[in-house]
Amino acid sequence: MDKAGMHRTLNYRMRFDIPLVGKDCEYVLLQDLPASVYISTDELDDLQRLKRLNAIYPKFVNIEVATERAHPFSVLLRGTPKITESLALPLHFRYHAPSDKRSAATVAIPLPELYLNCPMADSALIENELVARPDKLYCLNAPESRFDENHVKDGQPATMANLQRCNWRRVHVDCQLKMPLRAEIPVGQTSAYGPVLCGTILLGWSLALWTIIHSMANTRRINQRLNEQRLLQQKVK
Repeated sequence: MDKAGMHRTLNYRMRFDIPLVGKDCEYVLLQDLPASVYISTDELDDLQRLKRLNAIYPKFVNIEVATERAHPFSVLLRGTPKITESLALPLHFRYHAPSDKRSAATVAIPLPELYLNCPMADSALIENELVARPDKLYCLNAPESRFDENHVKDGQPATMANLQRCNWRRVHVDCQLKMPLRAEIPVGQTSAYGPVLCGTILLGWSLALWTIIHSMANTRRINQRLNEQRLLQQKVK
């Protein structure tokens, strides 16, 4: 993750073993994000349109609310296994409610989870040693941007679409971090709210008054010049 600022990028470098490369398999990197982080859906839509990102994420994320009123969510980054591949997920940090007990809040971003899905005929490509829960399969829940455990219900049709959608396996990931996934976000002081509010109101009214006075002075100056031009035209006649 970038080192500083409220707007950063999570950078991933994926590496897969050769047996999975070139096969008809798919991976999804599930990145959980805490309530103190948000994404710009417009920004991600543009990246997808430019073929620079293949992701599943919530259709709407309220970017205006503070951390205390927001909710955590997940982003799913999709792709096909390659020997090496680089992914980038832009994200943004929310402001926290003012406090007199702290001047900064530490925001930790959890490590991602990796899910693999191979056709039934190639399921042996995913070695059991790699699977986190060999007895579990997961269903891709795209509308909710998450994975659900596969619970077969009575009467549920065993279609190929359902089998493929619920044939995901969570695998172990060897994560090597260049730096901790933490950020220090400044927190405003509650006691400063009153002075800041008064100062903002005073500054706003002062600017409004200056704008009115300046506009009136310009109007008088323009009218004066017009009158002088009229007098000059009358003398010429």
